[in-house]
Amino acid sequence: MDEAAPSPWFPCWRLAFHASVDSAKEIAIHLNEVVGDGCWCLLGPGAVASERQLWAAWAGVRDNQRNETMKARSVEVEYIRILAGTHNIAQAFNRVGLQEGDMEAWLAFIPDSASIEGEDQILPSLDWKELQYEAARLANSVDSDILARRPSLDLLDGERMGLDTSSTITEMTLLAAISNSDSTS
Repeated sequence: MDEAAPSPWFPCWRLAFHASVDSAKEIAIHLNEVVGDGCWCLLGPGAVASERQLWAAWAGVRDNQRNETMKARSVEVEYIRILAGTHNIAQAFNRVGLQEGDMEAWLAFIPDSASIEGEDQILPSLDWKELQYEAARLANSVDSDILARRPSLDLLDGERMGLDTSSTITEMTLLAAISNSDSTS
């Protein structure tokens, strides 16, 4: 089997906080207050391991929006739930959300699925210059700096994600967890 082609970058940025997180809830509330347009969320430092993982969770949100089957009340929370691979929102935040004591996080922009034009377009068009500007503004507002780091398996915290760590965790493991987030079994 040939190796899959690399996925395009998902709009996310690795953040380093100036001090460890005292209240994840306060930071999330603050972020919601200062966000301009669009959906932004903070993810735990060990929750993101690949671009394909992020796009797969985004596709799950897009499908649930279209089918009116979202289990969460907001796109950001639905994204976190699907990324965590669970029906349970509280469990999703424990697995992939920002937590007290974290020194780093991921700032993710969740593209609007309405921006897809035509049946041939699979991924949304993104204004990377505008997104980079907004990410820098939001990072500054939560007392953090953007790091030059992209998602990779070496950053994954499989235990916190609720994954079986007795065997090697691969990108396929993460995609399987995402696919199970809406299973009825």
